[in-house]
Amino acid sequence: METQMYGTKEEQENAIRYYDKLSVLYDYISNWYYKKARNYAIKELQLKNGQTVLNVPCGTGVNFKYFNEYLNNTGLIIGIDLSSGMLDKVKQKIEKNGWTNVKIELNNATKIDQNWLDYRDEQIIIDSVFCDLGLSGLPEWRNIIDNMISILKPNGRIVILDWYLEKPSLKGDFGKWIGKGEVDRPIYQYLETKVSNFKVDDSFNYGGVFVASGSKPE
Repeated sequence: METQMYGTKEEQENAIRYYDKLSVLYDYISNWYYKKARNYAIKELQLKNGQTVLNVPCGTGVNFKYFNEYLNNTGLIIGIDLSSGMLDKVKQKIEKNGWTNVKIELNNATKIDQNWLDYRDEQIIIDSVFCDLGLSGLPEWRNIIDNMISILKPNGRIVILDWYLEKPSLKGDFGKWIGKGEVDRPIYQYLETKVSNFKVDDSFNYGGVFVASGSKPE
């Protein structure tokens, strides 16, 4: 039986406290360790001026400056995270950079689905979804992938950056420690069955970190 991270209320509260504390160091860790994989992943989103990209979970908003390099500060960036500590860091970035195309929301990734999209005040078309370093730790990760694809426009892009190590290793132990997740979930293998134009590169960080991408079938 698959371990469901944050499956209980207590586990979720513990996870939120952990990520609230991690928010202080998250930018340094993320920019250093995942820089090459992140740059490649964001390129795979194929963002263009005026588009909308959804980042779940968004952490401290470390991706937003890269999104805006492709969007040229147009369109809309939506960031979802369950950690208020992480989102406080996003707010600082928004103020510092003067971003007017960023919206953030304190919410559970498992709740982001078609109903969430339908009940928003403004009509939004999701062009791209980026899930980085979240699905290895979140519960119901298959449902999250399904939901993310469901809210994409036809031919919209989904890109996932995460861990996958089939066998136990020291590198896997590090990934589990820093991310509080599971590193052996067949995330990109599941994505492959759901999208067209699937592509995966699992060579990052000398193996263990992958970037998988695809398009929503028409």
